[in-house]
Amino acid sequence: MKKAWVCVFASVLMLLAVSWAQKSGPENSSNLPKCNEPLQSVPVPDAPHGLFVLLFPGQRRLAEQRQDVVLKNPLVCGAEVYVVWSEVDKGPGANPRYNWEIVEKQMSPWVKAGKMINFIVWAIGYGQASSRAIPAAILSKVPKTTCNAYGTVPIFWSKEFMSAYQEFMSAFVEKWGSNPSVGYIRFGLGAGGESYPACMFELMRHGEYSDDRWRKYLFDMMDYEKSLNSPKQIMVSLIGQKPEVSRDIAEHAVKLGFGFGIQSLNADAMQKHRSGGTCNGDWCRLFEKYHGKVPLELQTFARTEASGEGTGSLVDLLAFGVQMHAQIFELYLQDWLAASDKDDPNFKSVHGDYQKALEDTARIVGGSPR
Repeated sequence: MKKAWVCVFASVLMLLAVSWAQKSGPENSSNLPKCNEPLQSVPVPDAPHGLFVLLFPGQRRLAEQRQDVVLKNPLVCGAEVYVVWSEVDKGPGANPRYNWEIVEKQMSPWVKAGKMINFIVWAIGYGQASSRAIPAAILSKVPKTTCNAYGTVPIFWSKEFMSAYQEFMSAFVEKWGSNPSVGYIRFGLGAGGESYPACMFELMRHGEYSDDRWRKYLFDMMDYEKSLNSPKQIMVSLIGQKPEVSRDIAEHAVKLGFGFGIQSLNADAMQKHRSGGTCNGDWCRLFEKYHGKVPLELQTFARTEASGEGTGSLVDLLAFGVQMHAQIFELYLQDWLAASDKDDPNFKSVHGDYQKALEDTARIVGGSPR
């Protein structure tokens, strides 16, 4: 009888211990460093840092359906909200010209949950529907070109396009630059939220594109962004296909106090770096050169694979990103769901490893504990 009671008592103690561990662990407690406060464990303590969820324009419905899982996750610092220019700017003749409702709708649940918001602005999109991102009234008045990969896109360095986009940049910073829930802003200067020259090969074929011309356009736009005196951190993207231009982007960004990063963290870059090769856009060397001067950002190339195939395993990529001094990580919604949503088909196979990798990274770059 006494032995039975001892077994029962031991079982109770075990249950209590498990319960305490669950409540006090990183996933359920407030013992994580906070991503919305200065943090000495990242290279630039006062700059934005943390783990974020990508909310691509094409995934808004999925995000709305399943966002409760990530909204309640203390490892998630916040969301990358994509702002499509044409969805906000109704054109010079409209009154009011700017309608911010779609932005506010995307932000609302995250702000209510105490999370941070980062903005990625698209002047054009990807694929044949790229031009839909530009207000029609503006697209009709700027010089354009057409290619199979992007459809119709503006001649970026034309005065007409630059002037129109700068006007929107100014309105954007004026609207959101003082919002306490906003961490940083990245204006796409080429395709999507990146700096890649859309329709480059078509422009080269007609003798219009050169790296020098593109570099000047990028620097002129970056200088204009600097002139807006944004209270929020401005970020800019490197170009994976053009390491020589990326080196100049990074140097100019540091000069202006802009953070920089790349949207192609993958296993290939990791392997090249470890074998002494060059990462796409030379980002690995640039991260090593400029860490501690401006915040550095990495976005995974696509959803990850636990097997290490394709983009690579999130476990390996996060560890590599921390090693390379990144303090901002932009991760696919699918990976967050696989790591933390019990109803996700990949949960059982990846949860343990992915959850631990996210927790380990959050201990360095901060989380958003309840």
